[in-house]
Amino acid sequence: MVIYTTNEWKGYGKQNYYWNEYRLEENEVNKYKCHRQKFFDGDENIWDTDENLEESWTLDDSNMPEWLHQYL
Repeated sequence: MVIYTTNEWKGYGKQNYYWNEYRLEENEVNKYKCHRQKFFDGDENIWDTDENLEESWTLDDSNMPEWLHQYL
């Protein structure tokens, strides 16, 4: 379940965009860096998306950012 999503920012190139999602999965909060990119496949423009796990915290982890607690 997504508990917080950052604003999207432009990456390198015209059609690259990034954002972070914080998700509650079981008893962990996971931070994903998400990416979408537009490319032309010969017929039409298509958006391709992917995501990478950046950080992870358990619910009682003292290293979790303090501001995240308000979304739990």
